[in-house]
Amino acid sequence: MSELLTNTLSLLAEYKLPVAVTAGLVVGGGGVLLYNRVKGQSRGSENSKWAVDPIKDYCITHTNIVESEPLTALRKVTSKHTRSVMESTHDVGQLLVFLMRTLNAKTVVEVGSFTGVALLKMAEELPADGTAYALDISDEFVNIGKPFLKQAGVLDKVQYKIGPAADSLVEMKSTLLEKVDLCFIDADKPNYPSYYKLCMELVRPGGIIVFDNSLFGRKVPYKFNEEPYMYIHEANEKGMVDSRVTSMLLNIGDGCLVLRKNIN
Repeated sequence: MSELLTNTLSLLAEYKLPVAVTAGLVVGGGGVLLYNRVKGQSRGSENSKWAVDPIKDYCITHTNIVESEPLTALRKVTSKHTRSVMESTHDVGQLLVFLMRTLNAKTVVEVGSFTGVALLKMAEELPADGTAYALDISDEFVNIGKPFLKQAGVLDKVQYKIGPAADSLVEMKSTLLEKVDLCFIDADKPNYPSYYKLCMELVRPGGIIVFDNSLFGRKVPYKFNEEPYMYIHEANEKGMVDSRVTSMLLNIGDGCLVLRKNIN
């Protein structure tokens, strides 16, 4: 038994929380601590076709990622979907939690929700009066996640906007101009430059924008003149030279571009 697992079990016992150990997971206290994920799952999906990254796996297994039982169940359902590669990875979810807690986030926007894995993760972090705006082109995928958000008790914190995300973002300017704490963008890549511009208008000074898939299968650095990589590269380049933001491109998940809107 690993030292981390032993310490985790001791902590749960100290607070008299129910606990079970199964398949590399510690389940207890209303959540799941991923203490020993299977090697080669650095993409976070059982059906992953992405290259194994032992360094990322080491980082993930040494991060105190805790996920609720509804979120774990949603991940399981999503992993069996034909488009499971679109699922947000565990480390990206942890990044969002880290940023939301740093910001004391109350209002978040997700551009491209898919089944709602990241949405559920963020909604659980919101205060009782917080709101998560979930944008997607179709309700086909978001409907998969709604029962799990309801089970987690956070469905009433979510406002869904179905349709082209760019149109929804423009519409939201009338009420959310510079009022959003965090935007998470994980949608159609050709519109990444547009989402950059529109989310910059919504995010408050000191707020944060996170782009997912900023390396896109590690191909962006090598195919930045080809579609769809060129649009991701454009957003990455913009973040590097934009004086309005402090930026960092992180090798987390499939790559995350993190932009903090400067306070001037």
